[in-house]
Amino acid sequence: MGFTTPCFIRKNTPELRKKLEELGYIKNSPKWTDDCNIIWAYQYSEEKGFDTPHYVIANAFDIPFDKHSRLCGKFIDCGTNEDLFLALAALMDDIDIHQWFTDGNKWFQCRFLKVGMHYSDKPEILFERWHKATVEELIEHFRGKEE
Repeated sequence: MGFTTPCFIRKNTPELRKKLEELGYIKNSPKWTDDCNIIWAYQYSEEKGFDTPHYVIANAFDIPFDKHSRLCGKFIDCGTNEDLFLALAALMDDIDIHQWFTDGNKWFQCRFLKVGMHYSDKPEILFERWHKATVEELIEHFRGKEE
């Protein structure tokens, strides 16, 4: 259970790292990498000892995931699009907080652990109509919003 979508961004700022930490990620790279250009966000949810979500800062695409890694080829490239990166990094299979919901037309970001527990009194949000945005929907929604 936990974060479901490994992704990376070709950008690295202290503010972006802070936002990842607010989502629940922990830095898993040495301080000397703080000036590198790529942030990788991931979680090995099925492997004991690796169930904590991590982010790694690196300058190369072969670090830290070699061709034998289970995550090799699974990372989504967000370019420099922070909104897309954070939306994908927030995707979880057990709670809803920080995740985007859509009815195919309108969008909202959940601010609570579970969407149904806190929005049920709002007539504008009909849960038969709304669903958690998929990876494909997020990519389409945030496309073109790079810096």
